Amino acid sequence: MTRNRKIRHQGFTLLELVVVVTVVAILAAVLISRAIFYQEQAEKVAADQLIGTLRSALHLQIADRLVKGKTDEFKQLAEQNPMNWLAEKPKNYVGEYYTPKPGVIAAGNWYFDLQNKNLVYLANNHEHLHTASGEGNRLRFRTKLITSLPAASGTSSSNEVAVEGVVLEPAISYSWF
Repeated sequence: MTRNRKIRHQGFTLLELVVVVTVVAILAAVLISRAIFYQEQAEKVAADQLIGTLRSALHLQIADRLVKGKTDEFKQLAEQNPMNWLAEKPKNYVGEYYTPKPGVIAAGNWYFDLQNKNLVYLANNHEHLHTASGEGNRLRFRTKLITSLPAASGTSSSNEVAVEGVVLEPAISYSWF
């Protein structure tokens, strides 16, 4: 009698296995997409933090010149590499270049463009980054003089503008998220 009886094996059927594999694959895809999203957010925060640090360093440079009475040196600040104001450069700063060709500098790094006097960041994760046409994954920042028009006077000999300060600002408009 036992010979004619079918022996039933305990375990997954093929359908159950397919359902489990599908659910695991969907969960993995969602997890990976969220991880990439959070990596991009972290990259944005790191870039914003460095720009904030550079702005603080710029304010210290301005204060130093004001205290020493060297306001005429403000113009020189606008030409300098902002990374030189830091006591320690970030690990992802690769140096100064004259408009490097695409691919020379890896994404996720900063460099100073000597030709345009721009500090440039090449974003690694840039799905939510929107820049000017042709910029791709580049964020460009520049130091800019804040000037005021000369006081109106009866003589036209004074054409000099007064320098009030220097700011670090985006050289191209962008939005990230």
